[in-house]
Amino acid sequence: MNSALSQDIQVWLMGLSIVAGLFLISLIRIYRLSRSNHRLRLENAKMTKQTVLQQMEVTSIHHDAMSWRAKTQRQFDALRSEFSHRLQQADQGGLHALKGLDEAHKKSLSEALAKISELEAALGAKPAAPVASALPKPPPPPVPALPAVDTLRIQTLESELAAAKAEIATSRQQTATLHRALLLTRRRLPVTAMRKSAPRTTARNA
Repeated sequence: MNSALSQDIQVWLMGLSIVAGLFLISLIRIYRLSRSNHRLRLENAKMTKQTVLQQMEVTSIHHDAMSWRAKTQRQFDALRSEFSHRLQQADQGGLHALKGLDEAHKKSLSEALAKISELEAALGAKPAAPVASALPKPPPPPVPALPAVDTLRIQTLESELAAAKAEIATSRQQTATLHRALLLTRRRLPVTAMRKSAPRTTARNA
């Protein structure tokens, strides 16, 4: 009887020992899990704070990018309108200069033509015949002819004619040069506007 009771007590003691060991293991496990959960909660709060800060930074960058884009668009529009206005002014100035040049060329050409006509008329004119005297006079002493004077006069008229022709040629050359300069100015102005606006367009697209 006593031996049977002692065996039951030993069985109960062994069961209690096993249960106590399992309970102790469970407590240790619960403690470790609680520490792990606490560490995870701290990391979660830290990550949440970092996420909020990054979102705020991204929002600020997006806002700055939108404001910079709007500012660049306004500057580009102002630059385009300014270059359009300058191009219109250049066209008007070129047309005005071309008109003035044509008028001056026509005036100088008409003056040169009138001068050439006068020179040609002077070259084609002949000296008048001397008028005979009514009373007979003794023959005058022979006067040597003055071919040198006529030659000098003709040479002078020819030199003036050549100078007038050279002036007309120079005026025509200046007119052609101004025409070419006006065409080059009209071609260069849009290219310069495009080159200046290209970096801003690239930055805006970036």
